[in-house]
Amino acid sequence: MSLLANTRGLIVGISTEHSIGFACARTMRALGADVAVTYRPARAATAGPLAASLDCPHFPLDIDDPASISATFASLDRTFGRLDFVVHTLMHVPPGLLDRPLLDVSRTDLSRVLDVAVHSFVLLARHAHPLLTRSSSPRLVTLSSPCSHRMTPHYHVAGIAKAALESAVLYLAAELGPAGILVNCVSPGLIDTDGAVSVLSAPVAASSRAHIARRAATRRPTELTDVASTVAWLSSPLAQNLTGEVITVDGAFARSYF
Repeated sequence: MSLLANTRGLIVGISTEHSIGFACARTMRALGADVAVTYRPARAATAGPLAASLDCPHFPLDIDDPASISATFASLDRTFGRLDFVVHTLMHVPPGLLDRPLLDVSRTDLSRVLDVAVHSFVLLARHAHPLLTRSSSPRLVTLSSPCSHRMTPHYHVAGIAKAALESAVLYLAAELGPAGILVNCVSPGLIDTDGAVSVLSAPVAASSRAHIARRAATRRPTELTDVASTVAWLSSPLAQNLTGEVITVDGAFARSYF
């Protein structure tokens, strides 16, 4: 039997073919799950066909619009009746913000990054809660970064937001644990997603991944399939009594000192 056979879940935040959200949707569909996906309304022209290629129910979701969120979960209730897992991949940093010193970042800009990266996870957990409680193995999974606790050039507000997200994982795990809902986080090494390339540039992303590969115990960089497989396992019934954890997927690069 496939790992995710007879499970139903939601992946929030696919964007392009090279996004973590899409990689998770593709992997989890292959492992037997019924998957619904969401994307920002502005990405409907590209993300909609990607979702359709996986034969997934898909919804434009505006995390700033309560009506949009309510409509999405009402549709999920009608379509699936329950949720066994929710995978959260939302992150947004305004263009150019990471090029500025942290001392020049405004309260508004920092609040916006935290709102999308952190509060959206809490908000989605709230809306998903009634559907998750109908599952025999409910799971919430989000995506962080090793840069949440390591000084990283051109990543300041993103790192701060990911650190806050990891804290939210802990407190949601404590709050939802008595209901059997497990809450965990995957923290991948640098992947050549479209988002990473847009921030770092393709040459810098490639050289950084090569450096990581030389230092990693596995001697290779992290790939989208590595992350999606870990997310799939954490979303499955096989992940039992494991909650509040951040699992780093980087071939032990973060464990290497010299």
